[in-house]
Amino acid sequence: MATARTKTRASKPVPKTVDRDLAVRIFEVMALQRAVEDRMVSMYRQGELLGSLYTGHWHEAIAVGAAAALRPDDILSPLHRDLGAHLWRGMEPWQVMTSFMGKATSPTGGRDGTLHYGRLDLNIINPVSHIPNSLPVATGAAFALKYRGTDRVSLAYCGDGTTGNGGFHEALNLAAVLRLPVIFVIENNQFAYSTPLRLTSTASDFAAKAAGYGIPGEKVDGVDMFAVYDATSRAVARARTGEGPSLIEAVTMRMHGHAEHDPADYVPRELLDEWAKRDPVEEAAAKLTDLGYLDADGVAEIRETARKRALDARVRALAEPMPDPSTVEEGVYAE
Repeated sequence: MATARTKTRASKPVPKTVDRDLAVRIFEVMALQRAVEDRMVSMYRQGELLGSLYTGHWHEAIAVGAAAALRPDDILSPLHRDLGAHLWRGMEPWQVMTSFMGKATSPTGGRDGTLHYGRLDLNIINPVSHIPNSLPVATGAAFALKYRGTDRVSLAYCGDGTTGNGGFHEALNLAAVLRLPVIFVIENNQFAYSTPLRLTSTASDFAAKAAGYGIPGEKVDGVDMFAVYDATSRAVARARTGEGPSLIEAVTMRMHGHAEHDPADYVPRELLDEWAKRDPVEEAAAKLTDLGYLDADGVAEIRETARKRALDARVRALAEPMPDPSTVEEGVYAE
C-alpha cells in the first residue's frame, strides 16, 4: 500500500496572486484536459489512434497549476501526463490528437505516433519516453537563459520513478551548483509504471531530497490547483531573482494504467477507491463555487464548452491528412 505517502499539507487559502479571472482560466484548462483525454480514451478503444495512449487523469491541477505560474516566454518541459500544460500555452486539442494519429499536420509532422509532441514556438520542449532525460534538457535551457542575462525560467515535470535515475541527480546537482533558474516538479502519482513507492525510495518524501542539493523543497497537495500554483509561483520568484532552482513534490494518484493498454491490476483496489474521492476537476469546481467565482450554471457551461471542443477536435483530427510518403526522409537528419 502507498497510502503512507499520500499525506500532504492542508490546503491553503487562495493565494493573493490568484484573482477570479486566473482561477477560472485554470479551471477551464483543467476541464478541457479532462474532456480531451476522455475523448481520446474512446478514440483509442475505437482504433482511431496509432499505438497507445498516455493520459493524465488526476494530474490536471499539477499540469495546469504549475504552467499557469509561468510567463509565455518561459521554457516548459512537460511529460506525458501534462496535456494541460500544452493546452495552457495554446496548443490546440486537435493537434494533440493528430500526434497520436501520426498525421502530417501534427506538431511532429507525422514522424511520431504517440506522445512526443511539443512546440518550440510556444516554448514547449518535446517530451521523451525516458523521462529523466528531459531534466538535463530543462537544466540546459535554464543555463542558456541565465547565460543570456534574461529573467526567464525553465520548468520540468517528472514522475516519482525519475528520482531514482542518474539524470535526476545530475540535473539537480548542476542546477544547484550553478544557481540556474529552473523548477523541478515531481508528480508523485504512487506508481512508476508498476513499481510502488516503497520500492522507489526510502526517503520520507521526495521533496526532502532537495536538502541534499542545498535547494528549497516543498511538498504540496497535487489535487489542489491553488496549492500547486502557489508553490510554483514562489519557486519562479526565487528563480527570476537569481536564487536558483527549487524542487516541488505534488502528490496525486495515477487513476489509469501507465497507458491505456495497461489494466493496472497491480494497483490495490482500495487505493484507487480512496483517491477516487479526490477528483481535482471536481474539487476545483467546488472551490470556485465556494469562492463565488462561478455558480453551478457557470461550471456546467465550462464543462460543456470543453466537451464540445473535444468533439470538434476529433472531427478535425480525423480529417487531417497522413504524411506524403515521398517526404519520409525529411526532418529526420540534421543539416
